[in-house]
Amino acid sequence: MSQDLFFDNNIQLSESLRVIRTNLFFLNNKDFGRIILVTSSVPKEGKSVLAVNYAHSIAITDKKVLLIDCDLRNPRLDEAFNLKFNFGLESLLFNDLDIEKIIIKNISKNLDFIPSKVVASNPTELFLNDKFLTLLNKIKNDYNTIIIDTPPLTVASDAAILSKVSDGVIYVVAYDEVNAEDLKFGKELLRNAKANIYGFVVNKAEKNIGSYGRNYSYYGDSSKNSKKSKFSLNFIKKFFGGGE
Repeated sequence: MSQDLFFDNNIQLSESLRVIRTNLFFLNNKDFGRIILVTSSVPKEGKSVLAVNYAHSIAITDKKVLLIDCDLRNPRLDEAFNLKFNFGLESLLFNDLDIEKIIIKNISKNLDFIPSKVVASNPTELFLNDKFLTLLNKIKNDYNTIIIDTPPLTVASDAAILSKVSDGVIYVVAYDEVNAEDLKFGKELLRNAKANIYGFVVNKAEKNIGSYGRNYSYYGDSSKNSKKSKFSLNFIKKFFGGGE
């Protein structure tokens, strides 16, 4: 995943991230303790790449950011930093390890990181107790923004559970890699949790198809051999705008 850190070296992608950053600022501009959750419908839609690069895009504006890998089934954010570590979020949730032992400070300027290791058995249950909420309450005022990367919604309900402790949700949609049924399933999970869905980010598209307001554009790896889309872009906009 380390090759996916592109904010500093791809002008087109960087500009898309600035649009996302600006729109989210207008939706929620509180100075400290803003918590944003990133999720998707299915694996490999690019949510983790977005989470890392969005965190970096805020950190370079001299705001303190904490990035947390809450995908305990398939944690990958540490790969973006070529990082090796002994303890992660799972050690706090399982063993009450002190928070200072799992936060990696200044992984880049103004950016701290809590990694995770794989939890093989019932990881969702770890988010149903108060330990994670206690963690957030303890540290949230130390950061302008906390970004939580979660498992895809068709894999687990963790994102829906964690949306209750988040200010809002960014829903990543890979343009050619998810069907309408999976989108509906994921949105329904978030709706039942009364999540505040800030909007969607269309990833892996060959051109800018987003707009301002509650819809955000984002450039990912576009495939030269892309398949016919499983639904139209108008469907995505209508779907997340409340039309479905």
